[in-house]
Amino acid sequence: MELSKLDDLYSTLLESAVDGIITIDERGIIKSFNSSAERLFGYTRDEVIGRKINMLMPRPVSREHDKFIRNYLKGEEARIIGIGREVEGLHKEGHTFPLHLSVGEAVKDGRRKFIGICHDLTSYHRVLRQLAEAEERYRDIVESQKQLICRVDSKLRITFANASFSQIIGVQQDSLIGIPLTEIALDDDQQLGPRLCKMFQNNSDLDEVNITVTMKSRDSGALVDWSFKRVDVQEPGEKLELQGFGIDISEKEEALKHALYLENHDQLTGFLNKRAFTSALEPWINPRRTYALMHLDCKRFTMINQKYGYDVGDQVIAEAAARVNQTLDRPCLCAREGGSGMLLAVPVRDHADANALARRLIESLERPTPIDGESLRLETACGIALYPTNSDQPDTLIQIAGSALQYAKTHDQPVAFFSPQFHAGITWQLDIEQGLKHAIETEALEIYLQPKLDLTSHRILSYEALVRWNHAEHGFISPAAFIPVAERTMLGQTLDRYVLSAVIRLIANCREQGLEEPVIAVNMTAKHFSDTSLPVFIQELLDTHGVSANKLQLEITEGIVMKLRRTTTRVLDELRSLGIEISLDDFGTGYSSLSYLQQLYVHELKIDKVFIDDLESVRGATLVRSIIAIGKVSGLRIVAEGIETEEQVNVLRSMNCDLGQGYFFAKPQPGRRLLGLDAPPLSH
Repeated sequence: MELSKLDDLYSTLLESAVDGIITIDERGIIKSFNSSAERLFGYTRDEVIGRKINMLMPRPVSREHDKFIRNYLKGEEARIIGIGREVEGLHKEGHTFPLHLSVGEAVKDGRRKFIGICHDLTSYHRVLRQLAEAEERYRDIVESQKQLICRVDSKLRITFANASFSQIIGVQQDSLIGIPLTEIALDDDQQLGPRLCKMFQNNSDLDEVNITVTMKSRDSGALVDWSFKRVDVQEPGEKLELQGFGIDISEKEEALKHALYLENHDQLTGFLNKRAFTSALEPWINPRRTYALMHLDCKRFTMINQKYGYDVGDQVIAEAAARVNQTLDRPCLCAREGGSGMLLAVPVRDHADANALARRLIESLERPTPIDGESLRLETACGIALYPTNSDQPDTLIQIAGSALQYAKTHDQPVAFFSPQFHAGITWQLDIEQGLKHAIETEALEIYLQPKLDLTSHRILSYEALVRWNHAEHGFISPAAFIPVAERTMLGQTLDRYVLSAVIRLIANCREQGLEEPVIAVNMTAKHFSDTSLPVFIQELLDTHGVSANKLQLEITEGIVMKLRRTTTRVLDELRSLGIEISLDDFGTGYSSLSYLQQLYVHELKIDKVFIDDLESVRGATLVRSIIAIGKVSGLRIVAEGIETEEQVNVLRSMNCDLGQGYFFAKPQPGRRLLGLDAPPLSH
């Protein structure tokens, strides 16, 4: 599940709680404030978020609170964390009110946050006042309370228990009388009895005890926050009893535990997510043992998603995780990494033991998986780094296991162990990054064009721009090698703008030499469509070179569509308003575009090559026909990518596909030569 969905679930849990739940950071700044907290303190969420928590406290507590936090962060014993207690809250209207406060602590991304659960005790105090006035009214009122109420004598025997107490424990009220409270409390640290007994001592100045105890219940155990106070009685032989007021916080605790679980785990596999795995790795490892950090990944998983859809992909991943659990014969720390990757930290005897285990895991994962009447086989590779041989640092182990995995994939090996020689690959990546930056600065990249033709007349209607790099030392470098580097290193937008500038100059050159101005499409990176300055940049380029906007197309991949944000949509709207056509590239690979076609108002739809390759099968032909029908209903121009045979052309033409692009018609060629431009490239 994506990080956004986890946040939605966590918010739902908080908003459904009947008690006020407030989170603050280490500086005491309020970070969240649920609806119950709004009702409790009289403030709206917007009025408190970003302000100090002590605005909700009466003096002098509000003055001291910052000091309490500072001292606790320095290591001083907590006065309230992990211990429920009664405090006073300050309402927006200025009056104070009693509340029961439980504070928990959590650490996320190395930062602490504190979670307070606030329960309004106004009604409870009202009940206690009424109890003092009349025993008869006391019983009627107490029995109607949802909270647990009881009294115990000096031997901690129960003298009274209300209906809620009886219901939680699962014992009739009459049967509870005389039973020691400690017998129905699952008090592992044995603090309940001694602390309550101290309140009966003649010289005791302890007037109140607040303690969280797990009580025996029908459902094995209920977590209850108790507040005990001394009460004078007129019973023979007894002058003092303890009045206990308890709140069942089991559901709240379970909700918080579940939210924490979702924050740290992948829901599909039950494994840790990478962040939690990295945090857990160092304390989990025994420094006196040898471990293998394994990075497993399925080679063809993207194709499974493209061909069968994400639901089938999820089934495959869930089955893979189950097989890993079944195969492991020792304790293991597991995490899901990316779409189909898994990280495993496993104790091993030596290199040979790690290799044998990795091959057993691969053998298990590569057994055929039955899905919808078909048998899918995953090709799996594994990269391994050894602790402490290769490194004793969690981040480094994960990184170099990933390098070993890439080596295994590149060299078509099932298993690869990290070796220092892999640094050559890392050096290559750095060379690519630095060389690409220099190539952009010196205009050493060349624009190639591949035509898009009318499938009926075979007339060229437009072109797609492709960037090529002839490196001085390494020769031609594949776009598959340098474009991912550009996107990872923030050079993606710089490269996009380089290509846009070069393409618009090509169009202008054609006009200047008396040639017909071509229509050229530019495929840009995802992040660029969130850049609000992009429309202005393109408009300035068009104006500078005197090129009409209808000569430029921008291709947006379906992957970008799946991550649409308001900024992206606004940028696309502005580009369309300039007169630039938008083409939806790789259609069909994301399985989400149907709901976006009307929203995006694209002009052209490009069918991905993976579907054209499968055109000869009944399933493939049906999918392509459906995609064309969807596009036609939406009034879009349809382009088939990756056409390689005349048979594909004939089938696509019969399906009413408009344009085709691929090696059958023409390979990508240098743009200036293809357009008939003899003059040298214009400089910026």
